[in-house]
Amino acid sequence: MREAVRGRPTLLFSLAAALAAILLGFDLAITLLLTDPQQKIIYSDIISPVFDLLASAVLFLAAKQSAAYSKRLAIAWGMIALSVFTYAMGDINWAILELGFQEPPFPSIADVFYLAYYLFLLIGVFLLLDKPATRAEQITNVLDVAIVMAAAILGFWNFLLGPIVSSYADAPLRELAILIAYPVADLVLLWALLRIIYKPPDQQDEAPAFLLAGSIAVTIIADCIYIYQSLLDTYISGGILDIGWRATILLAGLAGVSQITAIQSLKASGRSPHRLGFFILSLRRIAPYFSYFWLIGAYLLLIQSRLVALPMDFLLLSLGVGLIICLVLLRQIITLFENKKLNTQLQQTMTALQIQAAELEKTNRELENEIAERKVVEQELTYDSLHDAMTGLPNRVLFLDRLGQAIKYYKRRRDYTFAVLFIDVDQFKVINDSLGHLAGDQLLIAMGRRMRASLRSSDTVARFGGDEFAILLEITGEKKSALHVAEKVQEAINLPFKLDRHELHITASIGVVMDMERYDLPEEVLRDADIAMYQAKASGKARFEVFDVKMRSQALSRLEMEQELRTALEKQQFRLYYQPILSLKSNQLVSFEALIRWHHPKRGLLLPGEFLSVAEASGLIMSIDNWVLNEACAQLKEWHEKYPCFRHVGVNVNVSSRQFSQPNFVTEVLEALQWTHLKPEALKLEITENVLISNYAAANQVFAQLRDLGIQLQIDDFGSGYSSLGYLQHFPISGVKIDKSFIDGMGKGRKGIELIRAIVSMTRELDMDATAEGIETDEQLSELKGLLCSFGQGFFLSRPLDKEAAEKMLATDL
Repeated sequence: MREAVRGRPTLLFSLAAALAAILLGFDLAITLLLTDPQQKIIYSDIISPVFDLLASAVLFLAAKQSAAYSKRLAIAWGMIALSVFTYAMGDINWAILELGFQEPPFPSIADVFYLAYYLFLLIGVFLLLDKPATRAEQITNVLDVAIVMAAAILGFWNFLLGPIVSSYADAPLRELAILIAYPVADLVLLWALLRIIYKPPDQQDEAPAFLLAGSIAVTIIADCIYIYQSLLDTYISGGILDIGWRATILLAGLAGVSQITAIQSLKASGRSPHRLGFFILSLRRIAPYFSYFWLIGAYLLLIQSRLVALPMDFLLLSLGVGLIICLVLLRQIITLFENKKLNTQLQQTMTALQIQAAELEKTNRELENEIAERKVVEQELTYDSLHDAMTGLPNRVLFLDRLGQAIKYYKRRRDYTFAVLFIDVDQFKVINDSLGHLAGDQLLIAMGRRMRASLRSSDTVARFGGDEFAILLEITGEKKSALHVAEKVQEAINLPFKLDRHELHITASIGVVMDMERYDLPEEVLRDADIAMYQAKASGKARFEVFDVKMRSQALSRLEMEQELRTALEKQQFRLYYQPILSLKSNQLVSFEALIRWHHPKRGLLLPGEFLSVAEASGLIMSIDNWVLNEACAQLKEWHEKYPCFRHVGVNVNVSSRQFSQPNFVTEVLEALQWTHLKPEALKLEITENVLISNYAAANQVFAQLRDLGIQLQIDDFGSGYSSLGYLQHFPISGVKIDKSFIDGMGKGRKGIELIRAIVSMTRELDMDATAEGIETDEQLSELKGLLCSFGQGFFLSRPLDKEAAEKMLATDL
């Protein structure tokens, strides 16, 4: 991508260079084809300003683009653009005078613009940022420039300045000054040219400066030829020499294009293109020898002065050449000292390198030992990265790798079959909470060993984390043998585990995938094994389920319902229904049980059993429970204020296991009461025995905090668990709700009635309330009243009511 970005600016520069070459070629062709001198003058006077203005526009754009890189660089290119613009003004004035007024354009106002061109160009070149150099390099560069400038002054004086002074001695002072100003300006431009050569700009791409140097060089050459022809009175306006000046302008414009493309490439990719590298490198190589070339030229000039009379006498010329020789000698001396210094540094570096070589040899030996040790450590790290640190079993990464290899092998060899078992320990959280995490870890280690011992060495047992395990089972016989292995694994897990002084009996739910025809990726197999495992849990736990495609659609349905539940929370699609709880002695309303319903936009009114399991699995139950708690408290507070005679009526709110286990559960209850200003004694929290089983260790503290707040606690579905009596003894329970199964059993014989009589009698002795759930017949109601049961609820008394119906009931009972 970056190469493409850099390629676009390079293509733009190439097109501009090709256009410049074509324009110059057409210019030369037209100049040669025109035979009439007047036509040549007209063509030259018209085309020159066009070239000038085009180049100045490009250079002004280059200055604008350079502002993003450096303000000083932008000013420099702006001055260069201004110089070309003033040159264009000079050409325009020249054309007006020569073509419009038929007057000689020299001397004229055009010369002011031409001379301003040199001034602005010099300022622009000196404002270009230069690369930093050492002190020795700076001195050498100054001497090189001084040598070239001294030789150039000698040449210019003898061939241009001297002849101008002698030839135009009688000319007006203004004309003489203008004539002298041009070669002097060329000397200044030569100085600027040498600055570019010896002190290149501080920019990655040197092509713009190189092209600008070419423009200056052509300008100097064209000016020198013009002055020489003027002295000989052979200059013809509109001739070949004018093409030289137009070539300088095109080179300056091409330098501007190069600068624009360099800035664009720098913005796009952070790098500048390196163009004209061969020419720039060649110039850099011969640049140190420029001073010697000019020294040779000065010698030849000295020899010529003995043969031909020159404006400068032999003595002054000899002094000038002597000065150049002194400067060259000084440069050589400095170079020798610099070389000596470099040699000394090189010797010191060589000595240091020899010492370093000896140290490196010693270090290499140490490194070889470290590498050997590191290989051992890497092998250990590789093993650790592929195995579970606690059980030593393969981890998820290694299991997925082996499963992927098994799938590939199965694709090649259809006679090879395998199965995957996904195992999750049932109620593992109870063990962690009751016996501690150390006991839980010991159980997982023992479980891993037992499963490993019950399988073949060719099978893979892996731990994925927490209480999840997976088995990659190679099948040598029928596919159904995988089910026998699953039974064998379950039997091994069901055997008691002896940990310290505890004997633990655990079960596990297992998902099995046997048909591998449809799988290409190991993650897909694990996904379906996990789905089958959750199906086993949903079917009662302590069992295994073989994956069926229908399970996946059920899982997708659960996922869809999870998304719909999130939408329901956002769009407030949940509603609370209130089932009255009556005193069986007075038939008066004492409380409402808040029951959630979901007004599904497509499926209508959904009962809790249709969506709460998905909410539990997804974690959304926390948000739903919190909403129920706040909504129920707020509604009851509203009724208390609207119907003061029912302020004794409370509200029963069910608490899920996930909500009860949260560290901030008590805080959330307190915040709900504070937000709604409801009295704590009006709130009754119903907790099932499963909630107590899952949070046994933390239950005492939570119950104590709730009791201190004045909130009543009741056990819901009492009698359906295994340790109900133990809960009544250990926890501060205010009442129990007799499970509906006992109420349904009342009509099946005396045993059912006696069980309820025992529960009611026990609660009365323990100073607790007993509430009968699920009263559906008049006979059940009469029996419960006869047993002196305190409270009751059920469809026979009242179905769950929406807010409006419940409020209507309250208004009717006033």
